[in-house]
Amino acid sequence: GMTSDPLDPVVELQRIQARRTIAKTRDSLFRTSPLTPLRGAWLRAEERLHETTGIQFGTAVNHLMQQLDRSLPGEDTFGMSTNMTLVGTWGLCDVGGPKQGELTLGIDGRWGYGPEFPTNLGPNSLGSLGFTANPYGEYDPAFIVRNLFWRQGSRDAGWMYRIGHITPDQFLNTSAHLNPNGTYHPILGTGAFAAALPDSGWGMAAGVYLNDRVNLVGLVSDANANRFTMGDLGEGDLFTAFEIQAKIMPLTKNAGYSKITLWHNDGTVDGSAMNGSTGREGWGVFIKHEQELTCDGRAIAIGRWGRGFNDSALYEQLAAAHFLLYDPFCSGQYNDGDLIHADVIGTAYNWIQPAQGGARDESNVELFYRFPLFPYTDMTLSYQAIIHPALDPNNDYASVFSLRLRSTF
Repeated sequence: GMTSDPLDPVVELQRIQARRTIAKTRDSLFRTSPLTPLRGAWLRAEERLHETTGIQFGTAVNHLMQQLDRSLPGEDTFGMSTNMTLVGTWGLCDVGGPKQGELTLGIDGRWGYGPEFPTNLGPNSLGSLGFTANPYGEYDPAFIVRNLFWRQGSRDAGWMYRIGHITPDQFLNTSAHLNPNGTYHPILGTGAFAAALPDSGWGMAAGVYLNDRVNLVGLVSDANANRFTMGDLGEGDLFTAFEIQAKIMPLTKNAGYSKITLWHNDGTVDGSAMNGSTGREGWGVFIKHEQELTCDGRAIAIGRWGRGFNDSALYEQLAAAHFLLYDPFCSGQYNDGDLIHADVIGTAYNWIQPAQGGARDESNVELFYRFPLFPYTDMTLSYQAIIHPALDPNNDYASVFSLRLRSTF
């Protein structure tokens, strides 16, 4: 496809399937997982489903515990939540060919424990508009259909499109290395919300592969979209975007794309905020440069900048610099085809200028280490420094400590 976002159901399924093979040979802190019997039964059920129907299916479970060193008066400093994704594809035409057409499903589940959840700790407990975690909140009901679309085409065909219930922020200006379930935690460090990205809803995305290094992508979706309802496409309020993707100086075949995204949002019918949109009409630009720093692809640098106009996006401006080092201790058990699943050390500096009146500029510095705890389970330890929380002028600095677990089935 033309997105590299690990939360996109197509990419998520590819990663889950790859992990099943890699986990058989990779080292981990503990060789045996307590979930092994459950995983075995689950995988056998998925295999039977694939054999009888052709449906490919995968599941991921992510759990986060987060602790603040301070909070606003009377607010909680600890939050814990779990999110679960169930993704599947059903090939229905030209199966196995370059023009394969398939129905794609993405079910998103979220639930929390206690009075506060990690996603809410930032704005509610710290006065942070950069947030300290995403997407660790709670749904009611606990599970919703976030994606359900028809997808067809491939790089070999030279084109691709998807139409149906889509999620624009999983498609535009994404990176395989920016993943709230696997690398960085906060929204300002993983999302592109200096763009007024609408919520999951009806829309269409399409693109062409000009050559091995350049792609062109366009997207149109419902500006009134709401993941819990059918949206309001009939009002005619649209979000439109055009994106150029290019590998500028690739050092390996798996190099990521640098991207320039131009967008316009008509705003919501009642002016209410939704996802990355404040509800106002506006436009903007978002740029990402992604660069391999070593010939083996282990070291990655990413620079991002976005600007929204007319106070239409959550952030008026966003600037960020990321650095990741995969397989930092040179274990040698990974090759460039599965490096994305290796243990990784990452750091980032993020800065936002909020669109919200009265809010000051906010910065975030994060350092994390992700490693395999069990063959199919990763643990991430993270520290964030929140500098000048946007909504709390009485606090210049706060610390956030996180422990995250991710397991795939």
